[in-house]
Amino acid sequence: MINYDAIEGLEEKTFWKHFADISVIPRGSGVPSNQIGISNYIFSFIRKLGLEVYQDEHLNVVARKPAAKGYEEEPPVMLQAHLDMVCEKELYTNHDFKRDPIRLIREGDTIMADGTTLGADDGIGVAFIMSILEDQSLKHPEIEAVFTTDEETDMGGAFNLDYSKIKSRLILNLDAEAIGVCGSGELELEMSIPIKREPVMKKSEVCRIKIGGLKGGHSGMNSMDERGNAILILTRLILALQNKVDFRLADIIGGQGMSSAFARNSTCVISYPAVARDDVTRILDEEFAVIKKEMERRDPSVKMDLVFEVEVYDNVIDEKSQNKLLDLLTILPDGLFSLNREFLGAMESATNIGVIETNENRVFVTMLIRSFLPGKKYFLLRKAVRLCELLGVEHSIGRDLPHWEYNVSEKLMKILNDVYPNTEFHASQATLEAGIFNMNIPESTVISLGSPYYEAHSPSEYLSIAETEDYWEMLISFLEKLKNDE
Repeated sequence: MINYDAIEGLEEKTFWKHFADISVIPRGSGVPSNQIGISNYIFSFIRKLGLEVYQDEHLNVVARKPAAKGYEEEPPVMLQAHLDMVCEKELYTNHDFKRDPIRLIREGDTIMADGTTLGADDGIGVAFIMSILEDQSLKHPEIEAVFTTDEETDMGGAFNLDYSKIKSRLILNLDAEAIGVCGSGELELEMSIPIKREPVMKKSEVCRIKIGGLKGGHSGMNSMDERGNAILILTRLILALQNKVDFRLADIIGGQGMSSAFARNSTCVISYPAVARDDVTRILDEEFAVIKKEMERRDPSVKMDLVFEVEVYDNVIDEKSQNKLLDLLTILPDGLFSLNREFLGAMESATNIGVIETNENRVFVTMLIRSFLPGKKYFLLRKAVRLCELLGVEHSIGRDLPHWEYNVSEKLMKILNDVYPNTEFHASQATLEAGIFNMNIPESTVISLGSPYYEAHSPSEYLSIAETEDYWEMLISFLEKLKNDE
């Protein structure tokens, strides 16, 4: 059921209805079946408009809308957005992202979701393009609308697009916020530690250590906030027990499967002599008090829960495997590495240990590296790889995405300054598909003109109604000004 209550009274701007419509369609990243529905919906919507459209085997959708009268001689312009979204939710909700609609909530000027990510990243960009395609009163050059898939994982949609069919050399990316003129690249490193298990020691008990309450967020866009990482906080707690209590890890998990998001939650189960419960409690409480104090201005709602005598475990990770894992988590670089000197207030390089998972035989750790400079990106990779080699940890590159070069002409800069007079040009700290388009389309210029959204990749994601409508008007004005009157 489509939740139109959240957009009541906003119908004059048709993109709000489109945003509500696509919010009921599952579109999680990573698995093609999760994006078939949204891809088919967009394809059908465009075909009903009578526009030229095709859908490729990677579920990308590409459409063309003819130029408005008087713009026939202007070069075409690409409007680009991605169809998938990050699926994060609060622990209290049983929301199923493969089946359930996103429930929109409106509070004053804010639209967010009920306990889940909103999908404004990049649903609002998709909705903008849908409205532009259907509105025949707008003035603009020929529009090439490109809707890509799997942006939030390996950007497989953009990598596999047939660029021989693309005519545009000006690409307006409607992800992230205006006005982005360059952006970081990223690289995902996947690590795997084979583990041996041994029987649980006699006269022992188990405790589940749970870290939660963190803001989470986008590991690029929120990198300067230096928010808490639940995986690293849990690691510090476990390390506090070393050499004080004879314990073994039975299980450890953290993050929500996306290395691009800060881990909001992390949990481990430890086994230790039952007589040591008071020591375990005291040590963990003392260490967490230190961490809580450190986080009071950055992530003040962080919390620790200790649950004793949880379900029985037959075996635990042996000491050698446990030490290797803790060494890896302790030494891996995490957080800000260098600051951007061209765009003040932005990161230049950063890393995020985003996911940890355990099965019977292995522990998996995933780290994401972001950088505006390829040299620093690969240096950070080399640091992590060298550590893996020293520890004997298996590793592989999950994805390697190019950065986005600045390449904006004086003419376009003048138009941008006219249309966005109070908006500063900035470097996008998110890794957009822009670098892939730059790489595949010679002499292309990419500008991000998306409407802002906040707390991306977390259930706190929201957007401002007034601000979104302002950015819509500015985008329409920008397209109208792409007319050579000389």
